[in-house]
Amino acid sequence: MEFVGRHPGLRPGLVLFLLLVTTIFTTASARSESESPNKHFELTVTWEKYAPAGFSRDMILINGLFPGPALEMDQGDEVEVVVHNKMPFNTTLHFHGIEMYLTPWSDGVPGITQHNIQPNESFTYKWKATQYGSYWYHAHHRGQLDDGMYGALLVHPKKGMETPFELITKHKPSLEAIRKAAARPKKLLLSDFRHITAIEADTIAFASNLELICYDSMLINGKGSADCWPTEKIVNLTRPDQAVFLAVGNATLTAKGCLPAKILADNLGAGLPSNVSTIPLNVFDVCTPSAGDTEVITVVKESCKKEKWIALDVIGAFGLHTALFSIDEILLWVYAVDGEYIEPRLVNAIEVTNGDRYSVLVRTTDLTPGDYTIRVISTTGALLLTGQGTLSIRSKRNTISTRTSSPYFFDNGVPVSASSPPILYNRSMERPFPPLPLALKADKTFKLSMSLQGSIISWTMNGTIFPHSIDTLGDPILFQPPPASSRDNLTISTQNNTLVDLIFMTATFPMPPHPIHKHGNKMRLIGSGKGPFTWETVEEAMKEIPEAFDLVYPPRRDAFATPLALDRVAWMAVRYHVNNPGAWLLHCHIQSHFEGGMSMLLLDGVDEWPVVPEEYVGMA
Repeated sequence: MEFVGRHPGLRPGLVLFLLLVTTIFTTASARSESESPNKHFELTVTWEKYAPAGFSRDMILINGLFPGPALEMDQGDEVEVVVHNKMPFNTTLHFHGIEMYLTPWSDGVPGITQHNIQPNESFTYKWKATQYGSYWYHAHHRGQLDDGMYGALLVHPKKGMETPFELITKHKPSLEAIRKAAARPKKLLLSDFRHITAIEADTIAFASNLELICYDSMLINGKGSADCWPTEKIVNLTRPDQAVFLAVGNATLTAKGCLPAKILADNLGAGLPSNVSTIPLNVFDVCTPSAGDTEVITVVKESCKKEKWIALDVIGAFGLHTALFSIDEILLWVYAVDGEYIEPRLVNAIEVTNGDRYSVLVRTTDLTPGDYTIRVISTTGALLLTGQGTLSIRSKRNTISTRTSSPYFFDNGVPVSASSPPILYNRSMERPFPPLPLALKADKTFKLSMSLQGSIISWTMNGTIFPHSIDTLGDPILFQPPPASSRDNLTISTQNNTLVDLIFMTATFPMPPHPIHKHGNKMRLIGSGKGPFTWETVEEAMKEIPEAFDLVYPPRRDAFATPLALDRVAWMAVRYHVNNPGAWLLHCHIQSHFEGGMSMLLLDGVDEWPVVPEEYVGMA
């Protein structure tokens, strides 16, 4: 058989695997009426003791579960999600990547699209599933994502949807197996976890004036452990980028594998005030081991050679991290990103950042029985952290595995083989499927200067800290008449049916990548580069540096990470079509940066501002 689009150097005969699994997630009970396609979900959020990584702490459970139950629906469904807040503090729920077309009042952002859901109160979110693909839901109140308030969301595509699977293979039995697998993907929620609550972390961060970048565990579907590595391993795995900062203070990584707090304060926050003496030792320095469960996907191989494939929805539910995702010795066909089909790419590993969703296919026909380690390795510069799961292949004749798989990467993200490094998913090669042309010129351009503002924990999207007090001040922005034009550097106003360019520029360096998430609809990544962006528009810049741009079929997502600005400033240009009037948040999805004020407000389509239904005014 012929497999189309194979990367050079990847052997066509590599064995892959078969999956016959039970459900990974407990799906929330959905009421489907025979006379209507509507989906109704009830979610009750509580504040309870729980130990997902073998360490008990207060956290948020949804219907008694962590992660929360998966929400599944069909494209075109009218969806209703009722959230009952049984916690002792306010909350809201955001459906990440769902465009909320013509229903902005269900976007879940306090102070912008709704009031907070107060303790012992409920809120009903209603929207139409206009899209298809992999999404997720999470809290949008303060740091509650770090406390566990999230879950997977899947919208099954409508019948007759054009798919890219024939770009993988023309073999009919394989295509049949691929379509069957893609119709029932398995969810893999990747997340970071720490032993302190979000409120405790905020208190420590404000007292020390330092961002708390140290976490304790990486989780896969809410399962994992806190591993304390020997000093020798930590020293051996210290990466060159970390060594640069450590050398300044003649220091080493801590027992938790983190840059010491003082190193962060002196380097990343040079010249800004801090008080690291207020930070408890367990945050950066003392490693407390804990043993939790391991996520295991069990596959029972059949004896016949019938074509078998598995689909996985990999979801980056991180609060801070970007991480490498791989399965030892396994090849991944990436066929959708952020819920939309792309031209498939065959890779060994994917770098997943906050909010990303990657849908992947794996051919399982010939995989040798045994255990294959699923690896999640942080690539965030400030620490070393890994998490593991298991893809367990079993045959009907032999259910005992003695096989050990070989990793693509060491635990610091460095390839095991320098001469034949693994193939990473390349964002710049991402192409929508089917092709989506883009207009060559925008109607408006807004240049945004990202920076720290007075402290290491205060971030800005455009020079001014976004005030979280907005969620307690009067009616939500959506409920108010919009201004006719942008009123300050926290607000952008646009006209409906126009094209808008946003240029994200780092004001200083070093500065980490910022995963910028736009609510309301998707963006196209049209360019990026190092050095200052000195032009007023993309059109002007393209005359001098055309190689930095792609306006043919650029990637389309609801979030893009800005380039790392290590030794000089950097920039990123995105373009979006204003076609969904309302008040939408634009923000960095790193929780500490979002909490630190790195947000802006997009008042899209002020000339066709939506009228909020009375029932939502009443709920407010």
